[in-house]
Amino acid sequence: MIICSNCQSFFELPKDADDYAEGKGDCVREEKDEKGKFWLSKSTQENSTCSLFKAKH
Repeated sequence: MIICSNCQSFFELPKDADDYAEGKGDCVREEKDEKGKFWLSKSTQENSTCSLFKAKH
């Protein structure tokens, strides 16, 4: 299924994190432009869907 928990960009929050909640995580993606590489991060839920899905290997 195309949901965040099956995506290689999804990282579940550890239980000791300040903003921990069941099923909450971060979507962290590497981007590249003319200046170089950078990472974008946004908060998400494990059962959310996204058009940038990349299956875990």
